[in-house]
Amino acid sequence: MSDNTKRGIVFTLLLVVILFSLGLRVDHPKSGLRNAIGSASSSVAIYWHHAQLTPGEKIIVMTDTPGIDPVLALVNTVNGDTVDIQTMEGLKRVPIKNVRGSLVMVFPFIGMLLGAFGL
Repeated sequence: MSDNTKRGIVFTLLLVVILFSLGLRVDHPKSGLRNAIGSASSSVAIYWHHAQLTPGEKIIVMTDTPGIDPVLALVNTVNGDTVDIQTMEGLKRVPIKNVRGSLVMVFPFIGMLLGAFGL
């Protein structure tokens, strides 16, 4: 392996550690809103871990419903300690502590590979 390849690997690992410590996270939604290319369960979502929400923002949230968490949802209303979200199943109110973070990017079809391995 050349020195440039080693430097690239070290730089990439360092960048991932820094971004993770700042709140960048990766998750595989099991359900939720569809994108133009496919369902939420067939994708991998990258999100910022924080609790500052605004209406219309796409988020990753735990709904405490077995078999469908985490969910890719849209913020409808923020009410103090709760947030009203919109998913494919309709509107639902969840505690704001269940919000994992705001969606940054979705990688379609990678979730199908993870699903094949049971992740």
